[in-house]
Amino acid sequence: MMKDTLIAELDQTITYQVYRSGRLLRHYLQQKLKIDEAQLTPEQFYILLRLYMKDGQTQRELADRILNDHPNITRLIDKLEKIAYVRRTADPNDRRSFLIFISARGRAFCESRLPLIQQERKKIHKGLTNQDIKKFQSILRRIEANLMEQDD
Repeated sequence: MMKDTLIAELDQTITYQVYRSGRLLRHYLQQKLKIDEAQLTPEQFYILLRLYMKDGQTQRELADRILNDHPNITRLIDKLEKIAYVRRTADPNDRRSFLIFISARGRAFCESRLPLIQQERKKIHKGLTNQDIKKFQSILRRIEANLMEQDD
């Protein structure tokens, strides 16, 4: 009886709901945005979108933004470079660092997905007010900050 109660309560926790929503969202967007047609993982697509929004970032900036470890970000960028979606150049301000730039091919891929992103965002936000969205974002930022404090 105690075990059943614990499991029922687990399904109602914020951590489980965020985890489940994140998994559902990842799978949903991967299908709807057709990113697997380009043989990209969602993480690689997020890197492309970050570069589309602000080109010429370091691997560290990209890793920090996506909360990825640095060896993993290197592998993700290697794959994007291999399929000619990005290119690396030496950082003139730091010999140990590279700047990552989106290629014309990568930019075209992102642009082809922008209408889909807007369309799917409307579906995902259906029934939510702008105030709901802002409050939810604020709560998620607080949870992230709480988790980041735990890493110290």
